[in-house]
Amino acid sequence: MATSGSVTYSTVAGGQPAGGPVPSGFDPISFTAISDSEYWLLGEAPCSNPVCTSILRTTDGGSHFVGLPAPAAAYMEPGSSSTAAGINTLRFADTLDGYAFATGPGGELWDTHNGGESWAQPRFLSGQSGQQLLGFGTGGGYALALVGSCQNGNCSNVVLERSPETSDNWTALSVPGVSGGIDDLVTMTVHGTNLWFSVTSSPNQAHQVLVAGTGSGSSFTTYTSPCFSGLGGTVQATSANVLWAVCPTGMEAQAFRSTDGGAQWSTLAVGELDNSALLAPVSDTAAVIEPSAQGEFLRTSNGGSTWQTVYPSGDGTFWWSWAGFTDSSTGSALRTENNTPAGWPFPNGPSPEQLWRSSNGGTTWTGPVAFG
Repeated sequence: MATSGSVTYSTVAGGQPAGGPVPSGFDPISFTAISDSEYWLLGEAPCSNPVCTSILRTTDGGSHFVGLPAPAAAYMEPGSSSTAAGINTLRFADTLDGYAFATGPGGELWDTHNGGESWAQPRFLSGQSGQQLLGFGTGGGYALALVGSCQNGNCSNVVLERSPETSDNWTALSVPGVSGGIDDLVTMTVHGTNLWFSVTSSPNQAHQVLVAGTGSGSSFTTYTSPCFSGLGGTVQATSANVLWAVCPTGMEAQAFRSTDGGAQWSTLAVGELDNSALLAPVSDTAAVIEPSAQGEFLRTSNGGSTWQTVYPSGDGTFWWSWAGFTDSSTGSALRTENNTPAGWPFPNGPSPEQLWRSSNGGTTWTGPVAFG
């Protein structure tokens, strides 16, 4: 039995907490799922405590939710330059083993092995000055954390920490291709026992280095990344061979796809993209993309050769902050409504995030999902 604030949580069969009431005013910031029916949301809710982080869980596809204990960690805005400690991402590998974290300066890592009833911080990151979480993922039965000693955006002593998902038994693995140091703009993706991370190893090189690992970090190969040095980007795998990427070029961005595990990349003819373009792969051949913060979704079913509009533009009245797919049918997205459609920036601020869902691979979307 565990207690969070004034709410007591009991444990049900299978080791998961039964959960308590959904906190009023819950605002989701991260989504994670292990099936089309069981998923969790990390978010915030108004409270009288210094930390108001909350977690919701559903096991019936969103018909009912329960509140779960969350790590004693504050919400950290993604991309924030503040070094205040916190989390902004939630990942569950299965019903019991989950991780709450944030990458970058001040980012924390917490894990649970009892479905969220209790949370702890792995020793390799907790309390070590200068150690920074650069990337994180789960797959092949392991949790994988890329960490380094970072100062002013420059990181050295980069290693891959690896632990079985079911325990805290972390081992540091050396990573070739990053011995000379990297910057802290890292994108990392994991698919089964394969992993990739794209890093800037030298500002004098046009492109980042893509480090590809097999055997959950047992061996590595380095390739040229499609993303440009010093500008970040996002790489996502849908299989051991197929990866999708969106890479900022400055004011705009380009989309790419690889079918050989990252060795070679093709540019996708998707039209003009903002540097904040959002890409959500559905499968090896299908994906949706939000070209700009206008709310429009485009979709491809042929590997990016052609794209069709599947959700019309909101002309800035809303935008999608995140989208992802549990399988080739089930998709989820977080959407923010603009409280002041005529203004930019928004003087009244955005409304709380909404959860929207797709059951046909991103062709249509419905929402918002009600949490209460």
